Amino acid sequence: MGEQVNIVRKIYGKNTFTNVVDVEFNQLVPKEPIDITQTPASVDTFFSDYDTLFYDIPPSGSENSHTDLVNRSAEYIGLSIDDLREEIANLRDENVSLKTQILSLTTQIVK
Repeated sequence: MGEQVNIVRKIYGKNTFTNVVDVEFNQLVPKEPIDITQTPASVDTFFSDYDTLFYDIPPSGSENSHTDLVNRSAEYIGLSIDDLREEIANLRDENVSLKTQILSLTTQIVK
């Protein structure tokens, strides 16, 4: 017929059983506790958190700073900070030129 299989049964006493067999429900419990009170991220919660943390964020630095936020946002919307600085410099030069012209015209009228 078939092959004979011997079944061996070990019997443990009350004190020995808990030392040999893990009787805790470790496999059913998550390894890290889940915080069910945490609200999911949204744009509204981001800006609420941003308002709360505003003065805790360093003004400058390579990461996690206001400068980093500005650079990331500028890159995302397609603005170049260098282009904006150049435009400001050009507008200042134009402003000085126009003030000079106004001064020149008013000086000629007074004479």
